[in-house]
Amino acid sequence: KQTEQRLTPLDLKYCAYLYLGMDTKQIAHLLSVEPKSVRMTKYRLKQKFGLEKDANLGQFLVEIGT
Repeated sequence: KQTEQRLTPLDLKYCAYLYLGMDTKQIAHLLSVEPKSVRMTKYRLKQKFGLEKDANLGQFLVEIGT
């Protein structure tokens, strides 16, 4: 049985930025982190949502948000 993965407040913040169409560099600048950290978080979010590695996370969020 797979354990349920909950989204943290930071995960939700990333989702909001991605939903708004921001890219990795913009998010990194806003959160004062390295772009590498943003890429890692996006990777983790894709895993939590059960998406393929090459899936467009921003597009996925827009689709479920409408």
